[in-house]
Amino acid sequence: MLTQASAAATAVGLPWPAAAPTPAQLTAGATALNTNVTNLNNLDGQIATERQTRDTNVNSGFVLMQRVDEATDSLYGPDGAQKLNFGLPPKGTGTIDPLVKLTDLKVYDGLLPGSIRFDFENIDGASYEVVWATDSAFNNVVGSAVSTQSEYMIAGLTSGTQYWMRVRPVRGGQSAPWSDPATRVAPL
Repeated sequence: MLTQASAAATAVGLPWPAAAPTPAQLTAGATALNTNVTNLNNLDGQIATERQTRDTNVNSGFVLMQRVDEATDSLYGPDGAQKLNFGLPPKGTGTIDPLVKLTDLKVYDGLLPGSIRFDFENIDGASYEVVWATDSAFNNVVGSAVSTQSEYMIAGLTSGTQYWMRVRPVRGGQSAPWSDPATRVAPL
């Protein structure tokens, strides 16, 4: 069709534009595009096959872990601490997220002048120690608090001053490492 358009333009006295690709270049480009689309379709099929294999393996692993859970129940009882050796919590304890270093602190201006709000990942059953300072090394800590929520708002800060905040989850007598510091200038 492109060759016909070129011939028709030439027949009525219109030259093929010098900056335009030649019909041969356009044909080669179309062929390359069709090849790329075919390759993408093939890759899409391979990905679908890999997903199906992964799902089958996950389901097999789930069934296997159910059997291990049943076997450890009969060997040690459903509340036996030995179940931990198989990566299973005893039935009476439930599952509790481990205490880990928080990595996703988000810092925002607070609703009031001189206030900063930040939030972080939630860990079931944990409370959070929060510390803020006027230096990144936390040599000049100006406040600290404990929060039961995975967010905290610091009020009463000096507007225009830069603050650094960090947080760590605590549960019982255990605590995770401090998060990397987040920083923000207290709003006016």
